[in-house]
Amino acid sequence: MPRLDAPCPSNQPDLRSWRPDGSGANRLALTTLLILLIAALALPGAHAASKPELHVLIDVSGSMKKTDPENLRKPALRLLGDLVPEQSRVQVDLFGNRITTVLPASEATGETKRGMREAAGRIRSNEPFTDIPAALEAANRVWGEETQRNIILLSDGKVDISPDEAVNERATARLREQVIPTLIDKDVQVHTVALSEAADAAILTEIAERTGGLALSARSNADLQRVFLSLFEATAPRTGVPLVENRFRVDDSISELTLVVFREDGAEPTRIKLPDGGEVDATLAARLEDWRWDDSAGRDLITITDPPAGSWQILAAEDPDNRALVITDLKLGMPDLPSRIYPGETIDGQLLLTNHGEPIVEPRLTDDINASVQVSDPVGNSVDELALNDVGADPDVLGGDGVYHFRIHITDDPGIYTLEGRASGPTFERVIRKKVALARTQPFEARVEIEAATDNGEGTQATPAQRRLVVEQDVSVLAPAASRIEARILCSASGPTAIEASLAAATNRIDLPAGTIRQDCQLSGKITGRTRDGRDITLPLALEVPGVEPVEAAKDKTESPEPAAGDEAHQKQGNPWIAALIGLAGLALLALIGWLWHAANKRKKQRLIRAARA
Repeated sequence: MPRLDAPCPSNQPDLRSWRPDGSGANRLALTTLLILLIAALALPGAHAASKPELHVLIDVSGSMKKTDPENLRKPALRLLGDLVPEQSRVQVDLFGNRITTVLPASEATGETKRGMREAAGRIRSNEPFTDIPAALEAANRVWGEETQRNIILLSDGKVDISPDEAVNERATARLREQVIPTLIDKDVQVHTVALSEAADAAILTEIAERTGGLALSARSNADLQRVFLSLFEATAPRTGVPLVENRFRVDDSISELTLVVFREDGAEPTRIKLPDGGEVDATLAARLEDWRWDDSAGRDLITITDPPAGSWQILAAEDPDNRALVITDLKLGMPDLPSRIYPGETIDGQLLLTNHGEPIVEPRLTDDINASVQVSDPVGNSVDELALNDVGADPDVLGGDGVYHFRIHITDDPGIYTLEGRASGPTFERVIRKKVALARTQPFEARVEIEAATDNGEGTQATPAQRRLVVEQDVSVLAPAASRIEARILCSASGPTAIEASLAAATNRIDLPAGTIRQDCQLSGKITGRTRDGRDITLPLALEVPGVEPVEAAKDKTESPEPAAGDEAHQKQGNPWIAALIGLAGLALLALIGWLWHAANKRKKQRLIRAARA
């Protein structure tokens, strides 16, 4: 069960414990400290994360005619274009055996979003090969300054650049050995979408996992729109308003509203109920200047400029992927969360509520704000929820800074989890969602090896000489030079002993205390390090270390017991009584063999006589 609890505040200053002594120097120091702290909190970018940058790679090879016969890549790109937040950067490339840039990297303005919709119209399925390595290199060529770098790779094929399979294998090797490390060095996360069961899922998953991205698949055309929604929420999440039974509230600060509504096959057309009671459908929206409605690919994508304040309703079936996203000066963010985490890893996160880019810190406003964060598992079930605050009480770290801290610790099954942050006040409601992937395994494996002493050839007992802790790192994920183990071993008959060491290699061996080898022990602690994409990571370590009994050396059964050291002369002469007994036993054995042979011959002779008489 995921657990949300308070992060450790040990690295934060504790101003309450400081007491001035009345001197001018202390008063000046305190005044200076408070001014610097307030200034830092007031800076527009003090809490803001770097803006996201998305480079989208869409496969246009000929095999897509079978995989995507309806060309749903077009509405998927239009969906992404309408959802991408205005402060992000976007680039779109089409690739097969060549790479065509249909939208150069640019700020996600209204003009850029129109460019993405136009770029979607150029998607075809007409190129003979699928050059994934070249496409990734092209997408990795130019990035903006201080952006969160993401590539979305949509493909249905393998690394396929030639009819010669040997050429393809060399290209795949180059992808693994050169292209992926270069992406890692540039802090690029690659999120892959496999568009068919024929896709090389192994290589697409490897690309995503090694760069810290998501590996998703769309097994049907209907899946693709939801997959792109998940990618948007993993790479460039945007402020929204909560949907409760398809109802939501628009406040005066909202300048644009975007609705995503998924429909089942055969469902009635979607309608939107306005605050004044009126209703709008796709036909009416086409005649309204402030409305844009795209009802393709089994979903409605509706954008309204300057929506009236009040209560709205989506008149359609409820769906967990329905969204109401907004452009507003009153934003909710969830910055700096990774897209991939590992079993047992603890992630410190934060909700940040800003107005015109400034954190909201005034008590008259924050006193009425309710904030929370909820974790949902891959099938949408809520697995934990925690109320947050900005007054310095658990789980908040520092009160009054406009940041609502939390800690996530997911230990459930692997898959894509959703973190949903909410903040509400008397006149507004905001929500933001972030997708994170819980990996299948930790990026290291720990075990205990036992090394036994060797027999010296003189019959000396051979006992296990040493137990060693072996830690093998996945160096495609972790940077070995930065890894370290901090643990202790506690045994049944002795106190705890600290185990600390750097883990500088892919495989590391650490001697455990030799005096505890016959005791059952427990090893517990943590491994700290840094991922290849530059993120600090702490992972738990726990092992049972069973005691080992001594093992006696094997003895040659034909050898006589060793005599005492003072009997060497007696050993050389031998024991006459033993020799006599061995001789008598040999004579007795010969006599027995002779008697048996004689008896057998006698019986044979008698049988022959009886046969002759007959």
